[in-house]
Amino acid sequence: MSWGTNFSTDIFLSRQEYKSKFDVEDRIKELDEQINDCEVQIKMYVSATPKDIVPTEYSEEQISWLNHQINEQFEMYRESVIDRFRLVLYLEFLEQKPEDENNG
Repeated sequence: MSWGTNFSTDIFLSRQEYKSKFDVEDRIKELDEQINDCEVQIKMYVSATPKDIVPTEYSEEQISWLNHQINEQFEMYRESVIDRFRLVLYLEFLEQKPEDENNG
C-alpha cells in the first residue's frame, strides 16, 4: 500500500485544438524534438569557447550575448516541458474516455 496526495485540477489548453488522440501524440513528438533541440543547444553553449560561437558584432559583449542565448533556450525548454506534460495528461484523459466522446 502506498501513500500520497490525491487531487484534481483543470487544465486549459489555450489556443489549441486537437481532432484526435493522434493529433495529440504528434504534438507530443514535436515537443519531444523541441526539448531535445534545446538540450543540445544548451550543451553546445556550455562546451564551446565563446570566441568560436559569438558573432563578431558582439565580440565586446560575449558573456551578455551567451547569457541571452542560454536564457532563451531555457525559457523555450521550460515552456515545452510544461506543454508536453499537459498534453500527456490530456492524452491519458482521451484514452480513458469512450471512443465516441473523443472529440478533443
